[in-house]
Amino acid sequence: MRLLVLTSEYPNQHNVHATPVVHYFAKEWLLLGHEVMVMHSRSVFPAPYYPLARAAKSLVKKAFKTDNIPFQRLKGPEQCVLDGVEVTTMPIFKVFPHVRFGEGVIRQHAEAIAARCRESGFVPDLIICHFLNPQLPLISELKRLFPLAKASLVIHEDPAIISSLFGARTPTLLDSCDFLGFRHAGMMASFVDKYGERANLFMCPSGVPEQYLLDAVPDTKFRTPHLTVCFVGMLIPLKNVDVLLHALNEAFPDKAFRLRIVGEGFLRQSLEGLTVSLGLTDCVRFEGRMSRDAVQEVLAESDVFSMVSSPEAFGLSYIEAMGKGCLTIGTKGQGIDGFIVDGENGFLCQPRDVASLKAVLTKIREATWEQRRTMAEAAQRTAAALSDRNVAERYLEVLGFPSSMTADAAFRRQEKK
Repeated sequence: MRLLVLTSEYPNQHNVHATPVVHYFAKEWLLLGHEVMVMHSRSVFPAPYYPLARAAKSLVKKAFKTDNIPFQRLKGPEQCVLDGVEVTTMPIFKVFPHVRFGEGVIRQHAEAIAARCRESGFVPDLIICHFLNPQLPLISELKRLFPLAKASLVIHEDPAIISSLFGARTPTLLDSCDFLGFRHAGMMASFVDKYGERANLFMCPSGVPEQYLLDAVPDTKFRTPHLTVCFVGMLIPLKNVDVLLHALNEAFPDKAFRLRIVGEGFLRQSLEGLTVSLGLTDCVRFEGRMSRDAVQEVLAESDVFSMVSSPEAFGLSYIEAMGKGCLTIGTKGQGIDGFIVDGENGFLCQPRDVASLKAVLTKIREATWEQRRTMAEAAQRTAAALSDRNVAERYLEVLGFPSSMTADAAFRRQEKK
């Protein structure tokens, strides 16, 4: 089966902060025997924007509350092969960040995507889209160019912004999607409240590589006199690392913990300053950015993983931590809520609430070794169902398509009958 994947977020040489979530799906579909072509749409702005943005880099990052800012202008399409997946990064013009693209720009971009497909003799059976802008308006244009293809869109953002971006066109654009996916149940419920129930809605969680999932909780867990805690993520406001530092300081007045902070971001200097002001320099270590494989070693050595992000569509780090038998703390109402059941296979707390996180950390501190291990084992069982292969297969099956090349052959034989 031929899968055309459209996304505005994909790993590339220009942006080390780009989320790899869509790539993990694409890589698995390729391994399952499908033909996969990725079209990564990258916004480009008027040329004067870039030197101004570079000159005020720190201010721009603070204004947009992220490190994921383009400081180099893409001059034309770029092609690469990543883990066997063919990826084309294509520029798409807009005047200002966080606004919709012009209808003419969308039409022209769809034509460019279709031309790239035709050059490769690639006629998609299924168009798989992630992130709203520009993917939602691209769908109707691409279905006009590939009338036999079905189209799916997975929403990673707050559904309320759909009507804000597209106004009166919203119902028509949503109707052009054969399937609409969501990263977590709260997001789907929010969509239904605003736009009404639909028969084509589905959940789209991410998975982790099977080799990252341990068969049993390591015997080294929960054995040291101090609790070992880790955080893995970008050091940006939505990750609420300051809340974690304050909560640990209050839950452990005797400093009987060790925190490893893995990741980089423009908040690192202020978080290091907070660590000093709280008197936690002997308890906290900033590790910087690590490879994904190196992170697994940190998780295996940690008792607790805490990331109280808000907003957070779906954090892969939670599942990786659960797969390593960590007692995992997430945020109520965010992407991991529903996969973590509070008090059973992990803990949930309120966002930006030091007292709520302190209460969870106190529970963990006071729990017996047996209680901790029982929860860690439950976390591992949850993670085992969310391997990359499992979620990639389920993704296609939910859309009514075969998950593997063998199944695809049988599917096409059935179509001919």
